[in-house]
Amino acid sequence: GIVDLNWQILARVTFDEQYNEELDQYIPYPIFSPTVRALEGKEVYMEGYYIPVDESGDAEMLILSAFPFSACFFCGNAGPESVMDIQLKKSAKLDFKTDDRITFKGTLKLNDTDLYYLNYILTDAQLVKE
Repeated sequence: GIVDLNWQILARVTFDEQYNEELDQYIPYPIFSPTVRALEGKEVYMEGYYIPVDESGDAEMLILSAFPFSACFFCGNAGPESVMDIQLKKSAKLDFKTDDRITFKGTLKLNDTDLYYLNYILTDAQLVKE
């Protein structure tokens, strides 16, 4: 069946600071726990807060957060394990407002190499409930 994933499970990650030549700085690379690694490629449900990617409100790229905007990874003191890239299955226009609590179903992908994406990615995502 579909795994009911939550932010407490995704928090089971540590980070190793490594120098990145391209960015000329130290970057925290994730080391996923065996529990999290076992979920890679599985179909999951994930609930969180909608965080806008830019001011245009373009909903084609979505970020889901464990915390509301004021306390999220981008604006607050939360870590990178508290946000997830949502890659929609269809390019349907979804109309969300900042901090809307939403649930998606999709396939979990772990990212520990590509700095242009978050550590957690939900691919083929479909909206389950707003």
